[in-house]
Amino acid sequence: MTSGDHDQLFLQRLNDVMQRIAHQGDLHAVEPLMAMTGQLPAHSTLAQLAESFAHMVVKLEAREFELECRIEDLDQTRRELEQANLDPLTNLPNRMIARDRLRQAVADARTRQVQFAVFFLDLDRFKKVNDTLGHAAGDELLVQVTQRLSTCLQEGDTLARLGGDEFLCVLPRCADAASAQAIASQMVAALNQPFLLAAGQADIGTSIGISHFPEHGQTVDELIAFADAGLYEAKHRGRNVWAYSPKQAPLRTG
Repeated sequence: MTSGDHDQLFLQRLNDVMQRIAHQGDLHAVEPLMAMTGQLPAHSTLAQLAESFAHMVVKLEAREFELECRIEDLDQTRRELEQANLDPLTNLPNRMIARDRLRQAVADARTRQVQFAVFFLDLDRFKKVNDTLGHAAGDELLVQVTQRLSTCLQEGDTLARLGGDEFLCVLPRCADAASAQAIASQMVAALNQPFLLAAGQADIGTSIGISHFPEHGQTVDELIAFADAGLYEAKHRGRNVWAYSPKQAPLRTG
């Protein structure tokens, strides 16, 4: 094989390696590239070209590794922040995450021009459980309440504990009043059944206020305020029911 043929073969192999790196992202191709460089005289232009290219690939590989580490660190930080914003007792999102989920639901609903529902829940007779059975029983009750409420929700819905015995539900797929009212009735019925706790039986219930985007508000604060007003209306009606704010007549279900 002549020197020209050898150079031509080397260029072809070098091109193959470059194609692997450029089109397949195979940075490991630098290893055979370095081996090829060693087969040529150190002073050769081809050897210098191959060596320079190999060094460039090594730097790219180092930067890719650094980027992967940074992304992994960011993912870990995000997971830690999410964990920090979970209620330690029920493992539900807390107030901060609830508001963020509601903010996302508002933005999505505006884009898609759809409606969705928000629930504000408060447990009835929860204080009596704490007073008669103890705070450990109250904590156990909150865990069981979370489990029952979760069975009433669909994938993509958010159930959050705001604190104490208050909960917020964001239902981005609940596009009409009838569906929201049916889910609220299901929740009321679920929590109206006795709870069997280690310290004894607990009989509670829940009052629920409902708001709809965009009819009752177009911001996070407006939707929560309207649902909160509905909650107090439910309490006023005797508890263990759902209601809308008396500032606006309830939506028709049919």
